[in-house]
Amino acid sequence: MSELRDRSAAFDDDVEDYDAVPWNYRAIFGSFKGIPWWAAILSALVPAFIGAFIDINSSKTVGWTFNAVFFIGALAAILLVQRRSLFAPMVQPPLILAATVPALVLLTGGVAKGGLSSMALGLGKPLIDSFPVMAITTAVTVALGIVRMAIQKDPNRPSKDEVREAKAELKSRSKPAPRKPAREPAREEAAEERPRRPRPEGAPARRPRPEGAPARRPRPEGARAERPAGQRRPRPPRDDR
Repeated sequence: MSELRDRSAAFDDDVEDYDAVPWNYRAIFGSFKGIPWWAAILSALVPAFIGAFIDINSSKTVGWTFNAVFFIGALAAILLVQRRSLFAPMVQPPLILAATVPALVLLTGGVAKGGLSSMALGLGKPLIDSFPVMAITTAVTVALGIVRMAIQKDPNRPSKDEVREAKAELKSRSKPAPRKPAREPAREEAAEERPRRPRPEGAPARRPRPEGAPARRPRPEGARAERPAGQRRPRPPRDDR
């Protein structure tokens, strides 16, 4: 029974580790998985489109409805998006404003007919009215994105001391090993200091080879006759004259 309990506990631990959400997939709070980048874009685009449609139909320009839903949608996108997909929610408020407001003005007939000046005035007035909320929303989303980058980091990243030790180890490995001194000079000095063996007394001095004399040829193998043990080599006759 105890063995079965241990196995079930180990299985539960493995399941918990498997179900744990990685740090770069989480939202700004909690340990649940955040929304992907395309969902973050939709969470800010759809409310902005609805709020702009309501305001332009009623007053031919954007008002508090658009400002409120635009800010809330961009804020929800930067808070709920995954840690690895922060770039899109940080830079999307100006793009969403430029895509929704002029399109809705053209679709609802908010542009007066009468030339380019009237068309520019009809498209420019809603953009100018929504510029303050766009600037505030962009500043807030960028600030929250930087805060998330600073807070949500890899928990398994090496510390500063470990990085310093790794760099020191790499430097020590890159240094060349000290070369050992050559042994040839030491051998020559030892040969010079070694005393020569004295020649025994009465031994004839070795005569130098005369100039132009041929070098002594080595005897071929088998040319030297073998002498029986105890027999001396015959000497050439001496001339007593």
